[in-house]
Amino acid sequence: MDILEKVYRNCRQHLLNLPAAVPKSIDFLNKSVNNIKLPPFTRDNVLYYYIPMQGLASYTTLSVSVMNPHLMVRLFPQRDITDVLFLSAGTGAGLWLWARPHMAAAVPARRFSWAFLGGCLWPLGSIFLWAILRSSVGQRPVIGTIIGVTTGAMLTNIALDYFHYIELMFCGELHLPEETYTPNSDDERYDIDI
Repeated sequence: MDILEKVYRNCRQHLLNLPAAVPKSIDFLNKSVNNIKLPPFTRDNVLYYYIPMQGLASYTTLSVSVMNPHLMVRLFPQRDITDVLFLSAGTGAGLWLWARPHMAAAVPARRFSWAFLGGCLWPLGSIFLWAILRSSVGQRPVIGTIIGVTTGAMLTNIALDYFHYIELMFCGELHLPEETYTPNSDDERYDIDI
């Protein structure tokens, strides 16, 4: 944190020496950012908020990379960045899962393995889905890009909803119904006539 403070003080000193219009613009920008209510830069916020957000941006870019590879080749002609996007998305998802309240009571080795599994399966499963969708779309890159970003957003929302539900159950705010379905139930409403 001392390094960040030194960098901040150094940048602020250079900014104060700029013409009068620039600091006013920076103050306007700071006020705008304060309205967004971003969390401050602490170790936990960087690990469990900012890196997962960056992972989400990588996940979205990964969907474009899979669904419209020609666009990514034009943007990054020197190197295929799909692996970097996958690792970044997986790291973000894994750190996000690590910080979930329902995993806090687990032993760190189990918690790590679950976060690692989720961080790998989420983007990898999405890549397989996008590959199938890309073969279905054919040579329509704009439609493929839209479908990739849309399905990525849908999968993310489903995952967020699922983990929110799990955390409500784990924290005791949501209770299971008294009568839940069991496959060996003698209740007639669960009978299936074949």
